[in-house]
Amino acid sequence: MKKTIAALVGATVVLAANAASAGVLTNVSVSLSDSRVSRPTDVTIRYTTATTLDAPSLRRNLLIATFGGLAMTEGDCGADVTFTVNGAPLAPAALSQCSVWGGNNVQFRLAAGASVAAGSNVEIVIDSARVTTTATSGLYGATTFRTAMDSGAPIDTPATHPTYFISTPPPAPVPTLTEWAMILLTAALGGFAVLTIHRRRQGV
Repeated sequence: MKKTIAALVGATVVLAANAASAGVLTNVSVSLSDSRVSRPTDVTIRYTTATTLDAPSLRRNLLIATFGGLAMTEGDCGADVTFTVNGAPLAPAALSQCSVWGGNNVQFRLAAGASVAAGSNVEIVIDSARVTTTATSGLYGATTFRTAMDSGAPIDTPATHPTYFISTPPPAPVPTLTEWAMILLTAALGGFAVLTIHRRRQGV
């Protein structure tokens, strides 16, 4: 009985600690360098953390996210994904996992010894070499977006998930004449008509 109570108390403490660590990601945005349908595009992700991330706390997932309307090349990241924290590049060695799977899911996890402080401005850019927009225009967004524990449990999440438009480009504009160009064209055609009539009369 005492062991059961102790286990329950321990579980409650762990849950309380996790709940206390939960925060809100702010300044959240996802932008596309080319929002037209069926186009390669850079994806720029920005947010500000509310909770410190580091290995000892098991709070290591810099981002776990799922993006609608985008098709991504699966596999581990390389130079095609870059990270900046408070304006400074994050070294590749600071990540123990950087991967894309399922066509539109990403997971970026800090390595042991790396940390990102609460209140840090994070920017992640996924290069257009591995991202293409959908062929269907519309409003899309991230259906999952969070920093997370090693277990995947959320730490910080946004108040609202970021969205972005993917659109069909408008038709090419048809060249038109300005008002003065129309006047000049009318005058020229009128003069040509008068000259033609005059020549015909001379020929009769």
